[in-house]
Amino acid sequence: MHLQSRLSVLHLKWKQLPTLHKILSVAVLSLLLIVTLLQPSPAVARDGWDRLTRPKNQPLAGGIPLRVMFIGASMTLGEHSTGNLGYRKQVRDWLVSRGNPVNYVGQNRYGDFKDNDVQAFGAQPIKPTLDRLKEVVPQVQPNLFLINAGSSDCFQLDHWGPAYILQAMRALVDFLFEASPQATVIMSTIITSPRDVTERCVKSANAQIRQVATDLIREGKPVTMAEMHYDQGLPNRVLVEDIGPDVMHPTDAGYFKMGDIFIEHIIEVEKKGWLKPPVDNGVPADGEAARDAEDAIHAAEEKAKAEGKGQEDPGHRDSDRNVHERERRSFGRRHGAV
Repeated sequence: MHLQSRLSVLHLKWKQLPTLHKILSVAVLSLLLIVTLLQPSPAVARDGWDRLTRPKNQPLAGGIPLRVMFIGASMTLGEHSTGNLGYRKQVRDWLVSRGNPVNYVGQNRYGDFKDNDVQAFGAQPIKPTLDRLKEVVPQVQPNLFLINAGSSDCFQLDHWGPAYILQAMRALVDFLFEASPQATVIMSTIITSPRDVTERCVKSANAQIRQVATDLIREGKPVTMAEMHYDQGLPNRVLVEDIGPDVMHPTDAGYFKMGDIFIEHIIEVEKKGWLKPPVDNGVPADGEAARDAEDAIHAAEEKAKAEGKGQEDPGHRDSDRNVHERERRSFGRRHGAV
């Protein structure tokens, strides 16, 4: 009876409210119901708060130095791209933007940017690539390898071809883990070719590269596969229209696609917890700072040489052996070698 009386009073007051007040009251009540019903669980709420408060570009793996070696041939060098930057400069800029110290390492230097060391040489198939890796990897021991090799095997069908790519690629990656146990390896397939005969080789090579990656992953190795060929149905891969006028190398847009794919897989291996600090063997953490120091040393040597030129014995000119020794010292300086 008492309850009915109170409800009658409330109903009467409701009828006396102006229309605008009724609309606002209904809106507030609806909002409260929505908030109550859709309130996330504590775990979901915590995850959302973490995403809001955490910096979007926090360093990878707690900010460890990334000693990176790109392995391959002319496509890894970035030939026929603007400034010969290819995808390596794009990847480096992204890594630095995350806040990690970065040092690119390798026997070659290529591209119009400061830290441009790379383990790639033009027209180099997989077997010679491995032979050269044996000269440098034990010395510098990168903690991240990115491989795009095999295209030169297909561009030189008369001498190489796809027949032994599986064995050669497996031997290459096995050596990387043996010589640099702290490393993570990102393998990649070869991009498409507009030439039918080359494309047949590319597809055969890619099948073998995928098999190597599959076997290594099954064995528990920190390996992932960056799929570069569009035939796997993945978006934003290099298409025939992304190949330049030499009918071999990508355009700038094609290189950019390749860089994005490598970045996606760097994010993947970081999420899996695979990135480990590099071995403390004297290799500088910051490749650009190391280059600045090397340039300063080189400038001082050139100055001393110029000042002593008048007193130099003409019979004491550099032999090829001395030139090679200077190059060896230069490599040692930039990579902290003894």
